Amino acid sequence: MQRPMTACRSALLKCLYCCFLALGCTSVTLVYASEPPQLKTASSHPIQYYLSLPEGWIAGKKWPVVVVIESADREFLQAATAFAQARQHRPFILVTPLVVTNGGQVTAAYRANNTQIWHYSDRVWDGIQNSGQFNFDMDGINAIMQDVVKQYGGEDKFFVTGFEAGGHTVWGILFNHPEVVRGAALVCPNYLGRWVDGGHISSAAERTVLPIRNLIGTKDDLCAVGNPIYMQMQRAMNLADAHGYKNVSLVRVEGKGHERLANEVLAYFSSLLQH
Repeated sequence: MQRPMTACRSALLKCLYCCFLALGCTSVTLVYASEPPQLKTASSHPIQYYLSLPEGWIAGKKWPVVVVIESADREFLQAATAFAQARQHRPFILVTPLVVTNGGQVTAAYRANNTQIWHYSDRVWDGIQNSGQFNFDMDGINAIMQDVVKQYGGEDKFFVTGFEAGGHTVWGILFNHPEVVRGAALVCPNYLGRWVDGGHISSAAERTVLPIRNLIGTKDDLCAVGNPIYMQMQRAMNLADAHGYKNVSLVRVEGKGHERLANEVLAYFSSLLQH
């Protein structure tokens, strides 16, 4: 006759065995918990970028991608973190590339005085010098997107946002390659015609309906009407309209100053997911 304790232990072991058996017959889906942005290098290009996967990310599913272009401050990790925090439960894969076109010419003297910004070797900088800054960034973003699509299920087209001098890069992408973009949000953007050949602006059919929104805070004095950045933004918008970009808008964000407006940008992109 089994003692009560022995019988109880035997029943417990049988229960555990059944549980393990059930798990062995069931496919397990791994669900990703959001982590701080991770620094990576594209597999087919030397460009580096910060990657942040959304909460609940799983393989085997398609995910929208947002490319974040930092301002001339070039605080890439800070920008990546700000968007990761603002994302909350939104489904975006966030990519913050360490671009070189978001500001003035990157000279050897500038690099020497700002060694903390980029992590590129002298050989990479020589390549940038030879190919041109915009070619490095555009080819690099394309390479990043190939990796994100293949490795993380990113959608083929991406959303793009740029703050202040990040506008140089974003307008360069929009005027040269609108066909790769799903939607754009520019926050108090600079535009001086860099990386854009006025005689060869894209005629891709996608440009006519591409959603492009300019955002400025009502308390952003740097982007107040009549100030240089505001006038640059207007110049870009007028150029876009003249070349068939018919879905360009300007929205003022109440109570906001000179900042990335990460939450407002992602809310706008979320609204475009419904289309």
